[in-house]
Amino acid sequence: MTTIPVIDGREIPHEVRLQEILSKLAELAPGASLVLIAPHDPNKLLRKLLIDLPGRLNWGPVEKGPDVWRWQFTGRDAEAARTVSDYLGWDHRRLEELMAAGMAAASAGDWQSASELFAEHRTGLTHHADIEDALLFPAYDGATGNMPNGPTQLMVEEHRGVRNGLADVAAAVKACNMDELTDAHLRLSDLLAEHHAQEEEILFPTMDETIPPEQLSQLIEKLLVA
Repeated sequence: MTTIPVIDGREIPHEVRLQEILSKLAELAPGASLVLIAPHDPNKLLRKLLIDLPGRLNWGPVEKGPDVWRWQFTGRDAEAARTVSDYLGWDHRRLEELMAAGMAAASAGDWQSASELFAEHRTGLTHHADIEDALLFPAYDGATGNMPNGPTQLMVEEHRGVRNGLADVAAAVKACNMDELTDAHLRLSDLLAEHHAQEEEILFPTMDETIPPEQLSQLIEKLLVA
């Protein structure tokens, strides 16, 4: 996994902190990333980014308090259309890289790094599932006219399985047990592969094609700041 540059907002004087962070984020080329460390929830910053740098960034958490918040930001082409496929597909790839890096660290016997990477993966994937449950799936049901027992109900149930899988991985890492981690990782990977394929091949494109562009942009903005 490529090392991502870090900006520690706690080390920047308060009077210039926001402007310096915005400047660094504005410099990100499409595909380039950085991690911001903050001593508080950066929700106000995220909302400001929607106004000051519209369409320029994707982002997702790697740590969410209670003392430190860390978010990964990745530059994107502002001229490219904002879609559900673009944003949540990007987050899928980000989380897959974290899980692979955690597994590589454990395989090398570096359990400290594995613990940190899998914790970041758990934070990010839990957040991803939460915003889908709360915002994306209801929007899909509203756009397609699906009844409550439609496909999103199955996806919500799969998210429960994902959260249980994350707990199994965390327990195996805490115990430094490679056999248990291998089994837990395989179960979670299989579940995620099928789940993400359903989303990326069916649900995301359906939303991108069905929801009017203005409403789609509003939905993605809600996902970004949730």
